[in-house]
Amino acid sequence: MANGNFRVIVVGGGPVGLTMAHTLSKAGIDFVVLERRPTIGEDSGASIIVSPHGLRILSQVGLLDSLRAVGEPAVQNRRYTPDGSQYRLIKGFSEFKSFNGEFAHIFNRAHLIRTLHDGLSKPDQSRVLTNKAVTDITADDSGVTVRCADGTRYDGSVVVGADGTHSVVRRYMRTLALQDPSKAAATDFDEENPFVSKYRMMWCSFPSQGEGDEHGGVGTAQDTHGDGHSVQFLIGGKRSWIFVYERLPEPTRDRVAYTQDDVAAYAEKWADMPLDSGLRVRDVFAQRYHAGMTNLAEGVLRRWSWGGRLVLAGDAAHKFTPNVGLGFNNGIQDAAALTNELHRALRSSAHGGGGGGGGASKGPGPGPSPSVEALSAAFERYQAARREGVESDLSLSAFHTRTDAWRSALHWFWDEWVQPQIPEWLALWMLRRMVGERVARGAILDFLGGDEPFVGSIPWVHPIGKSQAGPVAAK
Repeated sequence: MANGNFRVIVVGGGPVGLTMAHTLSKAGIDFVVLERRPTIGEDSGASIIVSPHGLRILSQVGLLDSLRAVGEPAVQNRRYTPDGSQYRLIKGFSEFKSFNGEFAHIFNRAHLIRTLHDGLSKPDQSRVLTNKAVTDITADDSGVTVRCADGTRYDGSVVVGADGTHSVVRRYMRTLALQDPSKAAATDFDEENPFVSKYRMMWCSFPSQGEGDEHGGVGTAQDTHGDGHSVQFLIGGKRSWIFVYERLPEPTRDRVAYTQDDVAAYAEKWADMPLDSGLRVRDVFAQRYHAGMTNLAEGVLRRWSWGGRLVLAGDAAHKFTPNVGLGFNNGIQDAAALTNELHRALRSSAHGGGGGGGGASKGPGPGPSPSVEALSAAFERYQAARREGVESDLSLSAFHTRTDAWRSALHWFWDEWVQPQIPEWLALWMLRRMVGERVARGAILDFLGGDEPFVGSIPWVHPIGKSQAGPVAAK
């Protein structure tokens, strides 16, 4: 493997972890992915929306055609009143194609994960390991060691925590920081449970409810808003999903494990909520494939890395409510930005700009390895590059969750009285500024060249060049 002296251990084989596998592979960086579940992509989750800037990065690693084959373009948004009457057709998804050259796409989470996995080369697939529940992480100036419940151990240079909201890597990162304050002040680190939940959500998947426009049509997102609650209805070709939101009585940092009895009771509570002019929650819940329930954590960590050895990505570092589908999209941006920084650190090390000193990294075989100081600097640049975007998306997600569920009289007034009166030209201008231009600032893998896959009316801030640096070394 290229850069045999440098190895990345990715904890978490979900969408962000598998995206990291692709970006690291393209960079020529050795890696292993440790997934605690027995299989990759078990069919038990909900849906995921990938916006054009996420699809653009995934196109760079060669996945665009396979993703289009399993996803549905998201083409329109509809809003319904609490009695099931269509309130208005909302500009939103329909404008992505014009602004950014491609629609956002809706995916079954399991299909997306399998596509990410199956798109890896056979040698790279062999580096994705299941039944690897992490039980210990240690780090020193020479590298990191990860131990798993099955007795195996993995040595490497850095650990990437792509293991979600309740990240094991984040917990060990905090523990290591408290044990060795010389590498970072303990006050820089977040609480043990850093995210706060103020809402909860039930979701379920079920067969799509007929062809044509009766229930909105394939690629439609439908919303019904209410006082302290709301519901989303995403329509796919063969499978659809609902998401029923409710404000919690009190904010909490505690992790709550809801049972299927809890899910059924919640569905019964909101059974009469309309999804459109004909369907209610009870109608589709009775047909469910899978259903689940969770508190919706929110927040952005103050510190995403420690000691040049552990670094976080995706929901482990920042968590949004899912109303506008920004979670995985930010995870893709993290994977690209972090891989770019690792690629730069390795190239600099290869040319004498930061390798060797400060402790050689653990890993098989000879090869250049950045110093701890160089890796720490790379992780700081990664967090700095991503912070403004994730904090902005946290605010946007929070605003939509609270507006949809009428958190206050002001939210209700905006939702019910102001938005419907906005003229179309102004709505389009606002969407261009708040959505199209936000997407156009998306990152790319800056060491890869190629053709631009999407061209819209808003130019990309970071265009894909015809020729770039390429991988650190050929595999």
